[in-house]
Amino acid sequence: MSATRMMILGLVRWMQPVHGYDVRRELLSWGADKWANVQPGSIYHALRRLAEEGQLREVGTEQVGARPARIRYEVTAKGEDEFQNLLRGQWWSVAAVADPFFAAFSFLPVLPREEASAALRNRARLMRAEVESLRAAMESGWLKQGMPTHVNWMWRLWIGRAESEIAWCEEIADLVDSGVSYLPESLHAAPGWERFGQAPGESAADRGSDA
Repeated sequence: MSATRMMILGLVRWMQPVHGYDVRRELLSWGADKWANVQPGSIYHALRRLAEEGQLREVGTEQVGARPARIRYEVTAKGEDEFQNLLRGQWWSVAAVADPFFAAFSFLPVLPREEASAALRNRARLMRAEVESLRAAMESGWLKQGMPTHVNWMWRLWIGRAESEIAWCEEIADLVDSGVSYLPESLHAAPGWERFGQAPGESAADRGSDA
């Protein structure tokens, strides 16, 4: 949420006075829903919340045809302080990415090897499709004209990270297919691991060398 607040405050500050539609359009043109987890549906809610908190102020409405009137916003002094604090807090720190995949991967031995391998290769395929889509967008004429240069640099960072994970997924899928054991070298050092990959009612002998 702090990243969403920072980006919305920053864009309003940059484009003010501005209404939510243009803020949303700008964020999506940057691909912020992919690399900053800024969900399109949360943008209007965040604008209203920031206005309620006194970070933004309403400075009029804009009517386009028969569409509902759009509220225009500006950043207040309080919002400027909030933006600066959030901005520098992100610049001078490193935060771990909370991806639910890591939690699921910690239970790798529960899945049959064929399924685990297929899931990893599917993850690689999906990420490769995202990378190809971003590359195509970066090379398109309209995006080159409308995207700030530094946002292009951020996309390059996201692509680099994605390509690294693609290679990792394929490497681990190969290891899974090879039959390498998931278990610690000494089961005595980690009691319970021999039951980690068992299905309900299954014994270690039934599972054999699947782990």
